[in-house]
Amino acid sequence: MRKRRGEVGATIRGSDLAQEFELIKKVCLIGDPGVGKTSLVRRFVYDIYDDKYISTIGAKVTQKAFGLDLPEQDLRVELSLLVWDIAGQGREQMFRGTFLKGLEGAIVVADLTRPETFTSLGDVVAYSERQPAYVPTIFLLNKCDLADPSTADLDDVNVLADAKKIPVLPTSAKTGKNVEEAFSRLGRMIVDRWQKNRERP
Repeated sequence: MRKRRGEVGATIRGSDLAQEFELIKKVCLIGDPGVGKTSLVRRFVYDIYDDKYISTIGAKVTQKAFGLDLPEQDLRVELSLLVWDIAGQGREQMFRGTFLKGLEGAIVVADLTRPETFTSLGDVVAYSERQPAYVPTIFLLNKCDLADPSTADLDDVNVLADAKKIPVLPTSAKTGKNVEEAFSRLGRMIVDRWQKNRERP
């Protein structure tokens, strides 16, 4: 298959019938300490779970690639996510830091057993709206193996998510519930955004 360089961050493989793109995108996991960000990354990237809590210092970066098909556009995208697991430090410090610079997708994580962690979604939305470009975002209610989402007071979360069109998913790093789905859905949102930008004249 013929191969040529495309735009920054993308390699284009073309044929008369279809194109295949390779994209590398930066995704940040954001949330309070102890909500399970590191466990979600380990489940997604390595398919393992460890219930020992180790606080992240600064940021840890891992990478995973997977394919996304866009049959309606005759495209296949090999998407490589650079997943930044950002320490759940003070929010003001986190948003002033350099870790979020250049993010192209955000996964906001809350602990379903700790309602006070739900407010992180509003903080990330406020940060994203100050950026020059739209940042695809998804909100995860982690540890759904320990609490039933239907019993939680999610009114404020749902109002904000509906207004900003942000998907909300209950997840469990322990059982793996919705972890793959969460990253795949965010990946599709990132690719959809990239495709729209690519089609602009």
